[in-house]
Amino acid sequence: MKEKDRKILNKLIRDHEDVMGASRAAMLAIESFIRSIQQLRCSIDQVQELYLELAEAIKNTEPKVVPLIHLIEEFEKEIQPFFSEDIEQVRNRAVEILTEKLEVLRTRVGQVIEKGLSFINKGDVILVHTASRDVINMLVMAREVFQKRFSVLVLKQDFVKTKQLIQALTQAGVDLTVIPEYNLSHCLDRANKLFVGAVSITRDQKVVTAIGTANIVGLCHLNQIPVYLFATTLKISHQDSAEHRIHTKIEPMNHDDCAYRLTTHSHDLLDLHLVDVLVTEDGAIDKEKIADYVQRFTKSI
Repeated sequence: MKEKDRKILNKLIRDHEDVMGASRAAMLAIESFIRSIQQLRCSIDQVQELYLELAEAIKNTEPKVVPLIHLIEEFEKEIQPFFSEDIEQVRNRAVEILTEKLEVLRTRVGQVIEKGLSFINKGDVILVHTASRDVINMLVMAREVFQKRFSVLVLKQDFVKTKQLIQALTQAGVDLTVIPEYNLSHCLDRANKLFVGAVSITRDQKVVTAIGTANIVGLCHLNQIPVYLFATTLKISHQDSAEHRIHTKIEPMNHDDCAYRLTTHSHDLLDLHLVDVLVTEDGAIDKEKIADYVQRFTKSI
């Protein structure tokens, strides 16, 4: 894959993560992969070559999409014995395996949402910063399906991300207040919980999450507001945070005759020990057990 195409792919995945979250972006990628296989017309040797090129690009996105990487690695092992067959058999088996992987991801995301519903209670005032689709769906379901009455403090960041959160909660009839994220200190006394999502959880006990999350979690931690992290175990990585390729952008800027270079990063790194409750498809893991829980998965991957 050409470097230009690789950069376009990385940006496309980052944009989808920002709007719909890592799990939904992974689902979309697998669905696209299935369609591309169904439309593929080439020899069996070309299939292997094209796949290896795509797999390398997927495994080196900025940042890495860990749920997708785990499922792709499983796919590689399961499809390998079929490369000795003809192209039609490989195509059919590849589609079957990927469809199974897609269902596994959907099921686990659904289980996290189901487990998370128990942490939304009457009278809660919940801080929400990221436009995590899992968190959004959880809040909407709590209001629409279970008729729970609670409030949400939406911390406005990039409006493209915040807009979908506002629209979804408003449509569901959730009572919400929107404030700039830099004004959070004025509203901390109103909130009793912070809900966050994750792109991944790394081997060295870090959480790759939306930009700005680390500052907000730090404020909540200092003010004894519990932090709830929602993530499937597919987001637990076998690599350290330094290997997760968080995208860095350096832009030349010129304001009022002042020229400088602005460096920004696409995502935050959050210390896992600042999380009070980790909710996965296994249920809730309390603060004192989170590190061991994550370590167990990183060793088994």
